[in-house]
Amino acid sequence: MSALKNLTTSLLHFASSTLTRKGARKFIDASYDVESVQRSILSDTLNMVVGAESAVKHSLRKDMTVEEFRQQVPITDYNYWHDMIVEQQKSGKPMLTTSSCDRYQPTSGSTSKIKWIPYTRPFLDQADEAISPWMSDLYANFPGIKKGRHYWSLSWVPSDLRDQVSESINDDMQLLPWWKRLFMAGTMAVPEGVSLAESSDESFFATSCYLVACTDLSFMSVWSPTFAMSLLQVMQEHREKIAEVLETGRWVAPFDSLKNIEPPKNEAAAAYMRKWDGEITPAFTKAIWPNLALISSWDTSSSKGWAEKLQAIFPHSGFQGKGLFATEGVVTFPMGDEYPLAFTSYFYEFEDLDTNEILCSWELKKDMRVRPIITTGNGLLRYQTKDMLLVTDFINQCPCLRFISRIDGVDMVGEKLSPDAAVKLIDHFSGNMGLSPVTLIAIPQSDLRAKPVYGLLCSGSADAIAVREPLGAQLEEQLNQHFHYKLARELGQLGHAEMLIVPDAMEVYTEHKIAGGMVAGNIKIEPLALWQNDQMPGAVSDILRNSKPAEADA
Repeated sequence: MSALKNLTTSLLHFASSTLTRKGARKFIDASYDVESVQRSILSDTLNMVVGAESAVKHSLRKDMTVEEFRQQVPITDYNYWHDMIVEQQKSGKPMLTTSSCDRYQPTSGSTSKIKWIPYTRPFLDQADEAISPWMSDLYANFPGIKKGRHYWSLSWVPSDLRDQVSESINDDMQLLPWWKRLFMAGTMAVPEGVSLAESSDESFFATSCYLVACTDLSFMSVWSPTFAMSLLQVMQEHREKIAEVLETGRWVAPFDSLKNIEPPKNEAAAAYMRKWDGEITPAFTKAIWPNLALISSWDTSSSKGWAEKLQAIFPHSGFQGKGLFATEGVVTFPMGDEYPLAFTSYFYEFEDLDTNEILCSWELKKDMRVRPIITTGNGLLRYQTKDMLLVTDFINQCPCLRFISRIDGVDMVGEKLSPDAAVKLIDHFSGNMGLSPVTLIAIPQSDLRAKPVYGLLCSGSADAIAVREPLGAQLEEQLNQHFHYKLARELGQLGHAEMLIVPDAMEVYTEHKIAGGMVAGNIKIEPLALWQNDQMPGAVSDILRNSKPAEADA
């Protein structure tokens, strides 16, 4: 990196550190009176909603108290708001809020249908309240991140959806206030235009080229650790092509359609890629990114094992787990060793999962297991998420919460499959070739498979077993109708789905549950379940061991 760029990066980090420190002080000061802050945020949100169709539907007033608001508005989910969102998208009428909305962010729901979350400016400004204290904490605890450029993996959209959305969907720079856009533009290792490539493969390759070229990389932020692992695998698979791009400053086939994105150039990095043996080791990561001070990614629930693998590959770098940032809104962010509620962002309520009581944030107690309910500036009111959190501590009056798991689904790498989706798959294959499906199994990485996979456990005859691979292709096709599953496949985070056909699937399922400590009479068939490798029945292990992973079409 040139001396001028180095100076520019240092100055931008200095400015960012100073500005975010003010945001952190504001957050800590507010944490002494969480109830007042939360009541004020609800009042501000009602001011934005009154005048929209939602306010009429729920008889809302600007001067409503928290207690009146909770009486007027039920606990909701996406289906509750679906028709109003569709009408707002089509007509531009103020259905949820009086604030204009030019961006609807796609994510998946409990079925294969896409959810479109309105991203209004007030909604984004509220979310930004959590960014400053988080970044300030990073600068304080990981000062090495000031010494180079940063990589932020934000919104990715499956290839076939990219033609259906506006460019703003993938342009996460639009999510930030002006001074943060300036900071990001001057410190980003990968330009935002890479996310606008025609396909995920092209975005992945271009991202890999830019990251290899960025020898001053000091901070990497990804959601799932498997995403970072997939990037390393792209570098491994395409190291000769990456070297050619960095050597010549031109894109190469089959990625030469990236003509609208300026290619990176770094001859020294190209030379290293030429001599690299392709082994992803700590020596490789240290040689490519000697100044990498921090990696941020999920590290709880099913991501824990993957995060440990990632840390083992980057022993020279610090590591920090993520808070709960959902498409629908931020709930927690990292600060020190805790994950405080982003109470200066939105209005929060929580369902106590032991008593089903609905509580305000200032009513939480340590060791409660809760589900978040958020009311945000985009007009989604009392929106219930499907996340289980544990109250671990408090910063003054601000509760700190740690993510435990999804409540009614499986999410190994961010694919977010639900029991409803599994039931639809079971129904689809029931009777097909005489199959009797029992459950959809999520199988983490093991010696039998290099990547996590999904398998549909079915009873079936020898005829069905003979066509197991074509049936597996059908299963994969059905699963790819789900937004986040398809994206995880395109990003190389999941392996090809498997049909697990045995003579008596119910017996296999029952024995598995009994081996796990359940009483035979209490066993309930779950349409979707995570089966750890050490719990894998022999019949399922044999199928995985004797079948070849179908990765050619991944």
